Amino acid sequence: MKIVAQLIGIAAMAASVYSFQLNKHKQIMIVQIIATALFGIQYYFLGAFTGVALDTVGVIRDIVFYHREKKWAAGNIWTVIFALMMVAVGIATYQGWVSIFMIVSMVLNTITFSFTNPKLVRRTILIASPFLLVYNILTGSIGGIINEILAELSSVVAMARYDIKHKSES
Repeated sequence: MKIVAQLIGIAAMAASVYSFQLNKHKQIMIVQIIATALFGIQYYFLGAFTGVALDTVGVIRDIVFYHREKKWAAGNIWTVIFALMMVAVGIATYQGWVSIFMIVSMVLNTITFSFTNPKLVRRTILIASPFLLVYNILTGSIGGIINEILAELSSVVAMARYDIKHKSES
């Protein structure tokens, strides 16, 4: 089962890293929904139940944030609701201090993915990623570890491609 878990994590990692090379909010969110679901499945096989629960909430959050341009999903109240849900679900599934890294990461990711501006998403992912890196190290998620390293690099590359490049062309 550990091999299956790691293969699922690697598939999740590939989707997640790819998402940061996209430049449209909806595209990023579709790929993030897939990545979050796969990471949740991987955490199940690793026995990391805080990760399972928080990624389940994360999939629902990502679906709502995909629809940010619609009136029902546009309010910042969703960010607050999902951040509070992350804390509550994290406490309910608490597996020791390792869970704190996942909780903090998912709250920060909730704030990150509430932004519809890909530039802000790329910048704020740099803050959340180190917490998830530690969680992945402690739970033995090889795909998760690689994901967080590559997500950081991918975000920096995308910032250079889209943000810095366009700024210098202005």
